[in-house]
Amino acid sequence: MTGFIANAPVIWPRPADWGSSVRETLSWSTEVLQASSGVTVHRSLRFAPRRSFSFDAVADSQERRVIDALMREWSGRRWLLPIWPDQQMLAAPVAAGALSIPCRTEGYDFVAGGRAVLWASITRWEVVHIEAIDVDGFMLSMPLGGAWRRGTRLLPLRWARMDANSSIRTITDTLDRPRMSFTIDESCDWPEQLPATQYRGHPVLTIRPDFGEDGEIGYSRLLSTVDNGTAMPFVADIAGVAQRSMRSVWELWGRTEQAAFRGLLYGLRGRALPLWVPSWQQDLRLALPATAAVESITVEWAGYTLFGRQQPNRRDIAIHLVDGTIVYRRITASMDLGGTERLTLDAPLARAIAPAQVRAISFMALCTQASDQVDIEHITGGDGRARCIIPWQEVVPDGP
Repeated sequence: MTGFIANAPVIWPRPADWGSSVRETLSWSTEVLQASSGVTVHRSLRFAPRRSFSFDAVADSQERRVIDALMREWSGRRWLLPIWPDQQMLAAPVAAGALSIPCRTEGYDFVAGGRAVLWASITRWEVVHIEAIDVDGFMLSMPLGGAWRRGTRLLPLRWARMDANSSIRTITDTLDRPRMSFTIDESCDWPEQLPATQYRGHPVLTIRPDFGEDGEIGYSRLLSTVDNGTAMPFVADIAGVAQRSMRSVWELWGRTEQAAFRGLLYGLRGRALPLWVPSWQQDLRLALPATAAVESITVEWAGYTLFGRQQPNRRDIAIHLVDGTIVYRRITASMDLGGTERLTLDAPLARAIAPAQVRAISFMALCTQASDQVDIEHITGGDGRARCIIPWQEVVPDGP
């Protein structure tokens, strides 16, 4: 179909305004049960996340009038929503009657059995049905209705419903600024891509976050308070452990990096799957050279023997070397030597390490995401820049 036709599916016909970001939200659902020891059990309740998009658009003259009519008539129905971060331009013209469209597909939201749109203007576009997908394009289940020139926009489509908070901001008598929010109304799968590195039965996060903005750390405890309103409240620390929360920020550049990060999010399934998350900070500082065969390291005094005491989520470390190597070890004992502390490890380092070779020694904590909802801010299209913030919550490790 080319353009609007009576009783036919309707697309949202105006591209997102990239003067502001396109925000994509992925929402999982996790059942979390916590024992008095602080140990938690996590069970995912959704096979795939719910997915939504919010974005601004600019509509002038005819575009403004068409969108106003559409929102009055179609706002409560299902739309075909173009996935704006996955826009690309046709590299070559496509003739009417063609049964395939050459394009890039790797990292795009094209699905076999789904739809895509060729878009030229608010009144000239064509929805195509995807039969099969290859690395250099996709086959169509029916011939193309019109001819499309080089440079025509091509985008994946998803069934969606307009959210109630969508609105139109009027700028002048001919210019509007729609502020749109859509919830995808079909399942959106993506290949899971968990980190390959494993430590004590769980994956280890190895994608270093961006430190271009301040982070935030908090500590919570499983407390029970009894207060009769007269005497001082009685407070019991039930689990006897502190659980740290923090957040990490990632700047994601290019489609390959963004696709891999999306695979990580799908693998974690919100709060469902725990993994080891380094603090990425210099929590300990090597004071003396470490030999390859000795099961200990000497670090500057940091109060570890006094306060750390090999507590859960304070006994596993990641030693980041300047050459990119990361060594994972568990602290099994510690001794206060005055200005330094000797930490006994569960295994030798297997290589000699001088203080100048160490970028950071970071504590690792077993964490899940602190929320089932993750926002991806698409600052440009998928070939450019995106940003994602993940809050983490420590969980009590499930093994010795």
